[in-house]
Amino acid sequence: MLNKFLELALLSGARNEKNANLSQNIFDRMKKHFPELKSSLVSASILLSNVYASTGDHEKASNIRMELEKSGAKKKVGLSITEIDGKILQFRAHDQSHPRSTDIYIEADRISQELIEYGHKYDSSWITRPLQPDETIESVLCGHSERLAIAAHFIDNRKPKIIQITKNLRVCGDCHRVTKIIAALRQCEIVVRDANRIHHFYTNGQCSCNDYF
Repeated sequence: MLNKFLELALLSGARNEKNANLSQNIFDRMKKHFPELKSSLVSASILLSNVYASTGDHEKASNIRMELEKSGAKKKVGLSITEIDGKILQFRAHDQSHPRSTDIYIEADRISQELIEYGHKYDSSWITRPLQPDETIESVLCGHSERLAIAAHFIDNRKPKIIQITKNLRVCGDCHRVTKIIAALRQCEIVVRDANRIHHFYTNGQCSCNDYF
């Protein structure tokens, strides 16, 4: 028996593997068997669009998003929420609304350099839109909301033992890989509850999800 949650999980897995054909087949099956589940189909459409974008087929990705807009469906704005010194902070991608945004971005750049020195190579396949002239792969991925939330915990030479973040969307593959490295380099456990599951990143560089996200 088909199950919408299983189908979404399969679609997410196909997206992680950048398998456009399988993703399209799963989406078509969901659309056929669960036409009444509008919210799930919106999520599935966004995942499918991301698959095509990750393989470089931006035309198909754009067409899917245009169909979503015509149907009146709205894509969720990605948000990451965390607590520092008893204050709840909320970040969007490339957010600059925080009064200490300059310090946060300086720390984010510092973390990025540590990652590069460690050997991390930013994965452009997780960028689901064309780059703007003033953007780089690094700047786009480092501006993801959870990256800013993590960086905020380390300003003023803070050395937290654990960081907890709630994210309303799924964590992307590059952010997942990066967060594992940050936990190991900074010797700080990081817990991220995303739209799919809870990820507990340990100081040994492993995640509780065993890289199934």
